[in-house]
Formats: sequence, C-alpha cells, structure tokens
Amino acid sequence: MTNDRLEIDGYTVVDKIGEGGMATVYKGMQVSLSRPVAIKVLSKNLAQNSVLLERFNRESLIIARLNHPHIIHVIDRGLTQAGMPYFVMEFVEGTDLAARIRNGNLDFNRRLDLLIQVCKALAYAHKNGVVHRDIKPSNVLIDVEGNARVLDFGIAQFYAAQAGDVTRTQSGVIMGTLPYMSPEQLSGNDNVTALSDIYSLGAMAYELFTGRKPVGRFSLPCEINPDLPQMLEDVIMHCLAPEPARRPASAGEIKDQLLKMLQGAHLPSLQRERASQGIARIEDKFALLDIIKENSYGAVYLYEDKLTHSLLVIKRQPRASRGLTEAKLLTSLKHKNIINILGASQDERSFIIVMEYISGGCLKERFIRPFPLQDLLRIGLEISEGLAYAHRNRIIHGNLRPSNILLTESGQVKITDFGLDEHYGQEPGVQNWYRPANEPATAAGDVFAAGMMLYQMMSGMLPEWQGGRLVPHEIMGRYPWELRDLVSRMLARTPAGREASFEHIMTELEAIQARFDRTVMAKGNGDERGSVLQDGNGRGVGKAGVWRLIWIFVVLAIVSAAASAYLIQAGFVKKYAALVAAIFQKFGIALP
Repeated sequence: MTNDRLEIDGYTVVDKIGEGGMATVYKGMQVSLSRPVAIKVLSKNLAQNSVLLERFNRESLIIARLNHPHIIHVIDRGLTQAGMPYFVMEFVEGTDLAARIRNGNLDFNRRLDLLIQVCKALAYAHKNGVVHRDIKPSNVLIDVEGNARVLDFGIAQFYAAQAGDVTRTQSGVIMGTLPYMSPEQLSGNDNVTALSDIYSLGAMAYELFTGRKPVGRFSLPCEINPDLPQMLEDVIMHCLAPEPARRPASAGEIKDQLLKMLQGAHLPSLQRERASQGIARIEDKFALLDIIKENSYGAVYLYEDKLTHSLLVIKRQPRASRGLTEAKLLTSLKHKNIINILGASQDERSFIIVMEYISGGCLKERFIRPFPLQDLLRIGLEISEGLAYAHRNRIIHGNLRPSNILLTESGQVKITDFGLDEHYGQEPGVQNWYRPANEPATAAGDVFAAGMMLYQMMSGMLPEWQGGRLVPHEIMGRYPWELRDLVSRMLARTPAGREASFEHIMTELEAIQARFDRTVMAKGNGDERGSVLQDGNGRGVGKAGVWRLIWIFVVLAIVSAAASAYLIQAGFVKKYAALVAAIFQKFGIALP
C-alpha cells in the first residue's frame, strides 16, 4: 500500500514491502536519479533515545561507506521529517536464502558458492570493524543473476542498548535471531565481536546443508545428511564452537577452506577456459579455485598446489605490458614487506607472474574510517621499508596505490605489482590521484603515492590543493603535527620539493612511533607529568615538543629583553603578539 504519511526529502515512498518489530521497509524512488530504492525506517523507540540517536548519526556513516559486491549498499541515511532514523539502500530484485532453503532447489555446489560469497562479505566488513550481529538466511538476498547480497550490515548494533531481554526473539527483530545467535550474544551485546558473526555463519551453513536449525543439543550435520563431506562438517562445527577462541579466526579463513572443497566448480566453463589460456601446463600441478579479478588489462587467479595444498596467485598480463622485468628481479630478491614472487615467464601472447597468496585483502578496502595512530605508523613504516629495499635494488614501483598494498590476516604489509602498467586514470574523467600529471615513474613518484595513502589513512578522504598548496582536512588535527608535516612534504607537487627518500621517511616515522610508545608507557604507569603537552587539538606533542617549547621561550626571552622598549615605543606590540602566535601555530601548540 502507498504510505502518504512518510516523507523523506529527495525520495518518493511507493509501497510498504516489509515490517518487523524494529523497522519497516518501503519501496521508494530516488527523485534525482529516477531509480528504485529500498528505505528502511527504524522504530520510534530509537528516535526517542538520545544516546542511540547520537550513535546512529555517528556510526551509520561508516555503514554507508561499506562498498562490496556481496553487500547491499547503503546509499543514504538520515532522519525523516518525523525524526525517525532511516537507511536508503539499493533495491535488488530477488528472493532471500531462507526461501531458497525452503524450496530445496539448490544443489551442493550452489550452496557452497553462496556460502563463499557471504564469507567474502563478512571478511570485508570485519576488516573495517563492522560486525553484522544478525547473520541468518533471511538477511541474504539472492539476486536475479544468482549473486548473494547480505542485508543490514551493522544496523543491529543500534538496538543493543534498548532491546531488553536479548534472548527473546520476534519476527523482524534486527538485533539477533535466537537459532543463529552465539552463546556470548545471548549473555549480552557487549560481548559481541566478529567471532559472533562466525558462529551465526556456522548456524546458517548448518541449516543450508541439513535443512534444520542448530537448536539445543543438535545432531552432527552428517547424521542428518550422510552425503555431506567430512571436511565440510568440520568447518561447520568449528564455527559452532561455544567458545569464541575455538572458532575459525576469520571469515576469510573459512572462505579459503570452502574454495578448496569446491575446486572451481562454481566458475562458468567460459571463465575456466580463459583462465587456462597460456598456462595450461600449470594445471598438472595446480588446481584453479577462484577468479580474483578479470578485465581487459589482465586477470588474477587463485590456485591450489595439488601436492602441498597451499594457495598461490597467478597474474596474467598482455605481452606488451610492463612489469615482467621487475617480477623476474624479485624472484631472487626477498623482503618481508614485498610479495614473494615464485616465478615469471612469457609466451607469444602474454606473461604470467606466480606469487604467494595473501588472504587479508588490500589497503583500499580499509579506508571507510581514519586509522588509529599506532596502526597508521606501523603500516607507513612497513610500506617505507619495502620501497626503500626496492629502490636500493633499483626497482621503481611506478604504479603504487592502495590496491597494491596487500595485508596478511595479522596486518603485515606486502607490496605487489611492481612495474606493471598504470591503467587507473586512463579512462575519460578519471584522475590518477597517486601520481602528479605528466610525472614519469621515479622514486620520487613512489614517495608521492605513499604520501597520498598516508593522507587517506589519516582523513579517510582524498586531499585538496589550492594554489598548488595542500589543504589539510580538519580531521587530521587529531594526529601529531610532525606526521602531518611529513605527509605534506611527501605530497609536494614537484619532485624537487618532495621528501628525499624512504630512508628519511622511515627515520621520521620511527621517531614519531618512539614518542607515541613513550606516551603510552607513561600513561600505563600512571605518570603523565611532562610526558606530553597538548596541541591545539588536544593531542600530545611529546617530549620533543617540550624541548621545542623551551627553545622557543629562550629565544623569545632574549628578543623581548633586547627589543621590548623599542617595540613599545614604536607601537609594535600587536605585531609582536602576532609573531608569537604564528610561531606557536607552526608547532601546533594552542596559546592559553
């Protein structure tokens, strides 16, 4: 039915398509783009709770930044004219996984494929600190092309504080649904972590392969479905471990185990044929598991070593592309922050690079919020160490960007794609933010690209320049001024004005890291006297900042003693005060 009472600026509400205890879903139209959308309006109880409303305004922006092919994208959020919080999501035609399970028309490989897609969505969200809290079949849409799309990422958290008895469930309650909730979620929402989603994933997998929910003292999956492989049962029961520490460490780990079981059976035959072109000889030793990326510029495939069962990546590029020379050099040069190249070869049409598989994704996937200082410094140092080593060996990256900074599950940096052609920015209207216009691939260009990534890690945004000068985003004020100054020098528009080398950058980052560690240690010992001073943003400037202050006061005292009479007589008191303020501002220190 049409709802004339609900009014949201920029949208026309068409029909109510779902209703539960905590939210109502409408089909609508986005007026500016004339496209259908789904509008989820949260309950009045949330709007009446000022604490939760503040949390919604703060955290819903993070949810709206989640961008993954297996997550329903939130394209807008805000408050209705009646003051009720809402999310606007892309409208997807299809049915949910709960209905597909009831219909019973999914074969074994299709079930595995859908589960793998959900794992990919979970892995991405968890890396960005977003926990779903309500993974279940009805929150997984299957679109008309057969792709799994997870609904309501992170929305459940807004109900945790107002839910009352979390063990009570009802239709439409987003905060959790009993058969899929982990033991720690039943004991209180403060205990919910990414491992709680892993339990819910296991409960959903149990139902997907047995047709039953794992409630009470449930049977082993193979007791219900004797045809189920033992390896799959082990994965499901591992996820359903009562203690979080005994569950798989990540959704990515589960995804890799499932891919080994599926052995590429989910891939269309045409894709499998393309993958084997030029590398058919490899298939005697390696099995194709998945296609990571495939476009007109090349392809990236995930393989399993049939003998050791370890995973590796094969990247295929057109023969005319660059990067083969760098790859061959790196087969004999090893560094902990550079991807391990296992081999490189070419034929008449293309060349391939065989490299280790890194399961933690890339830096590009983690820009939805600013990084904590400790993480930013660690990643910045590891990028600098890897590139300093490459430059010492006369290898320029030339195409450095967040998608080429891979991260292990533990967060260690692995730089990849040295020397490969730069395709980003070649399309009309698309700018290459990671290299100044008309600048060739040089060590100075790599410094600029690294500075760009540090800026994004600090602000979550791309920088702006006015009159050739960098305009720092206001959020960067929460970081030490020394770090802001370093990034500004790395982003100089001309190579001559840029920070000289990654060795210099490492030295500065290490100094900032040392001051940060001393500050944390001092706070841990309960002694904050003299350990930090506050800059204009309420952040510590460190002991080095204390010595700078001392020297500033000494210089000012000398100048003042020698020239105070003249300044007063000449009427320059205001200019003198302005000079002092400028010096304090240079060092990021707020005047009293």
